[in-house]
Amino acid sequence: MTLIDGRRDHETRPDPGGHLDAIKYWLVLVAFTAGAFIAWRSHAILPPKLFLDEFIIRRFISGELQSDGPSSYGTTGWLYRVTGLGSIPDLFPLLAFLVFAGAIVVGVGWRNIAGMSFPAIGLTAGSLLLGGVYLSQYSKEFFVLPLAILLLLARRSWKLEVAWLALALLYATHVRQYWFLVIAIYLALRFVIPALRSAWWLVPIVLVGFLVMVIVFEVFLGTSLTFFRTDINNALEYDRSTQIDDVLPGDAIPVQWLNGVLVMLWMAFPVWMIFSGDLVQLLAGVFMAVCWVLVIDRARFVVGRAGPGVLPLAFLIAFLMVQTAFEPDYGSYLRHITPQLPIFLALFAATARRGRDEHRPVATSPAPAGQGVLR
Repeated sequence: MTLIDGRRDHETRPDPGGHLDAIKYWLVLVAFTAGAFIAWRSHAILPPKLFLDEFIIRRFISGELQSDGPSSYGTTGWLYRVTGLGSIPDLFPLLAFLVFAGAIVVGVGWRNIAGMSFPAIGLTAGSLLLGGVYLSQYSKEFFVLPLAILLLLARRSWKLEVAWLALALLYATHVRQYWFLVIAIYLALRFVIPALRSAWWLVPIVLVGFLVMVIVFEVFLGTSLTFFRTDINNALEYDRSTQIDDVLPGDAIPVQWLNGVLVMLWMAFPVWMIFSGDLVQLLAGVFMAVCWVLVIDRARFVVGRAGPGVLPLAFLIAFLMVQTAFEPDYGSYLRHITPQLPIFLALFAATARRGRDEHRPVATSPAPAGQGVLR
């Protein structure tokens, strides 16, 4: 027996959303093609200053440089050597971009692209372009991609989340120590977010989180919250047009706390970049501002329940909070957040209208009389 719906007009009525869905897929495919081209020709078309890290890493890959102790560059060079990736410099930029694009597909799901809003589609396209720029070289960020992919897969299995935690701890131990803080804040938020009644509760939680960070830095590290960021800015010579500085002077705990909060807002919504008069800074500033506006907007669909948006939201908040203490400039921030962009997109896809409908309980009831017959 089959249930036949008596209302057949939907079988012949054209789908008004079909053309819009096709446009979304075409936009993503065009951006993918452009990102792949940028990656392929990156060393010929991108400014040399973007490849300063690669220059150092290549010297570790070749053995010209050796590290006597723990070194993020040394560990990264060793990873490229043992995986064989260091021996394919001409192929690697395109390969790295394809891994990044694959991470986006894992996070979003090819079929879910149609359900995403056009702002989210624009961010998907922008992410593919940024991936072509920042991942088209030997970098530390490439080895963050497995972490991002594993976290996205962990939305379906707690065992994979445990595996992600183990891999993240290894990364923190041998590459970037500040990931210990990212992991700690992530774990706290990961269990708190499903218990919240409103997304507004995230505001006091973040404020308290910054206070805890200030105390941890003072008590356990014996330094201020932004010491490492300001120390890098004082020591290195580079283009300071995008430098990130404390808003308020002073090292008192209340001042450190307020600086942390203000810098977080400054990084998420870089108004100064949008009105800088520089086209690249304008595009980068608008891109990140829209990313975080959507995160704030979609948080209301994540809190108070267990769902596929919890892990991405918890990680993104944790990552931004920690970056306020360590990122010396906005270029470094963009570079370090690029491999996390699939996590942004996963959150947007999971909280899109169609994504929310898929995870909403559906009540079943008998069909009204006259609208269905059995045969």
